[in-house]
Amino acid sequence: MRRNAALLTAPLAALTCGAGLVLAAPAHAASWRNVASGALAYDGALDRVDFADRNTGWAVGSEGNLLGAKARILRWTGKGWSRQTSPVGFTPTDVAVANAKRAWIVGFSPLPVSLHWNGSGWTKAAYPGFALPSQVAAAPDGTAYSLASVNANAGGIGRVMRWTGSAWADAKVPLPPPSAVTAVDVRSRKDVWLAGTTSTGTAVTGFALHYNGSAWKRMALPGSMGTTAYQAVPHRIVALSARNVYVLRNRQNAQVSNALLHWNGSAWRTVATPSNAAGIGLSSDGRGGVVMLPVTTGGRTRYMHYNGAKWTTVNGPSRTGQAQAGDLDHRPGTAGIVSVGTASASAKRHPFIEYFG
Repeated sequence: MRRNAALLTAPLAALTCGAGLVLAAPAHAASWRNVASGALAYDGALDRVDFADRNTGWAVGSEGNLLGAKARILRWTGKGWSRQTSPVGFTPTDVAVANAKRAWIVGFSPLPVSLHWNGSGWTKAAYPGFALPSQVAAAPDGTAYSLASVNANAGGIGRVMRWTGSAWADAKVPLPPPSAVTAVDVRSRKDVWLAGTTSTGTAVTGFALHYNGSAWKRMALPGSMGTTAYQAVPHRIVALSARNVYVLRNRQNAQVSNALLHWNGSAWRTVATPSNAAGIGLSSDGRGGVVMLPVTTGGRTRYMHYNGAKWTTVNGPSRTGQAQAGDLDHRPGTAGIVSVGTASASAKRHPFIEYFG
């Protein structure tokens, strides 16, 4: 679950970074800052982050290549970031945190891999099938869902998995055939959201599914999703409430635009992204809007905030090489947002963490 993130125009609270270093709040408005930590001293990537409360969060990435990938797991201790050891070598694709005693990491090596945090350590958990896990989401009550796909970026055929308490199993979602689910968010056992696409011949349309604890309800997403060869994909879904849900649509052809799709409880509408920017990550802003991570091409990250009416763009700190943030999440109990990413320079990859608050 991508929990509520602070509004980008909020005043700057105290910023904790590194091993307990606290930066006093300046008089000016908040900005994105680099977080220094020895846990980031490796040549590799940092791709996903998720928080359950102010003292419970994880970020994941990897180093090495696909044939010898080494998972990098970073845990937020409440004072700083520390490395944890994975029981298996693999490439993580996502992380979800329910609470201090329940968290999940999914990925591949090259077959599906899943780790479960039981409050004291990471253990390998069964993940059936051959489709590769692409996303995982969890709620504070311990409800967790995961998506697996042959090709999530292109809407490949996949599966929806549910955590049973000891392993992953088919969630038995009534999907329209043929279809692919590419985005998931979980608010509770009785509040689960999915988004995906279905094809009829050459045309592709989008849909959302909502589970209320007893049944799934299907809703059509607005606009064309293109054709089967170059379809657009619902990349992320963020459910703020039953009447406030955002889906991030990424195009893969010139006929379909990048956009946010917004549900107000009765209808969907399409919101164009600034300069048709493609989004990678999406998080709530804590005030009914969202923060989107666009694709960047230079030495600074970029954050696009949509407050429900207009967009505002804010840059992150300058870096050497090409910087790309891959994910962001609110740190509950604070006014902060945590972002993770990777800067590529001199044939090396430098993972980073940025903080807004």
